[in-house]
Amino acid sequence: MTTLAVTGATGFIGRELLSATRAAGWGVVPVLRSDFRSDRLGARLRGCDAVIHLAARAHVLRVRAAGEDTEFQRVNVQLTRDVAEAAVRAGVGRFVFVSSAGVLGRVSPLAGLDDSSEPAPHDAYTRSKLAAEEMLIGEFSRSMEIVVVRPPLVYGPGAPGNFDRLVKLVRRGWPLPLGALRAPRSMVGLRNLCDLLCLAAVHPAAIGARMLVADAEARCVTDLIRDIAVLLGRRVRLLAVPQSVLGAAMRVVGRGADFDRLAAPFVVVARVATRELGWTPPHRQFDELAWALAAPEVQANS
Repeated sequence: MTTLAVTGATGFIGRELLSATRAAGWGVVPVLRSDFRSDRLGARLRGCDAVIHLAARAHVLRVRAAGEDTEFQRVNVQLTRDVAEAAVRAGVGRFVFVSSAGVLGRVSPLAGLDDSSEPAPHDAYTRSKLAAEEMLIGEFSRSMEIVVVRPPLVYGPGAPGNFDRLVKLVRRGWPLPLGALRAPRSMVGLRNLCDLLCLAAVHPAAIGARMLVADAEARCVTDLIRDIAVLLGRRVRLLAVPQSVLGAAMRVVGRGADFDRLAAPFVVVARVATRELGWTPPHRQFDELAWALAAPEVQANS
């Protein structure tokens, strides 16, 4: 029986990943924050076939403090190194690192970025994720099988970040000046991501790969908002404010980065996952949205 260790097991992705691995009949070892002490981590990982490393600093939408870049490096690079070192000592065979599609840039061509696209990290978070990828491959690929998975925005029940903000805006029922945002953007449903992570932990073709993952559909923000409204049973008014006007207004109030995330195309094509691992997303995007928004914690706030 395959046994996986999952760091960040109590987080948004970690909780669903634990359920997915158990449903597959695999053994799973949750690695909690209290386990990161060096004297406990090795013992926790002993007997595991693979580690899926989710624990990270993320969803800091605005970097305010001068030391934020250093803090991202400390958590996303040094902590990853600590876990990898403990995994080697424990005899773990494979290390699956969950990075970010954002290491390839903030904007994509309309045809999309793929697994061979050149990195172009654009903030403290994506710089730290790319640095962690390079560190793992440079320092540990001779001791363990390294696999890197790069998701775009992940949505699901209790998702933090921009997805949560869109849901709250729809729920409030205010007119939204986002009707002109038609650029396609890739996302990945939580269950789809966990399905690929489980495959990446065992598939021979995953060794050494840096692979993107995404839903089959790339949707614009306007269509996403309409789907959310339908599923929440809310009416939504979308005002087609010209992007130049909306962008200028958001920059005046310090939300320029948010505008860039919403207005620019960001499409990723998961060629390695589909061609080399034979993976296809098991859930359609609308079904994933329905599952996410039907969660009790979401319905309680509707």
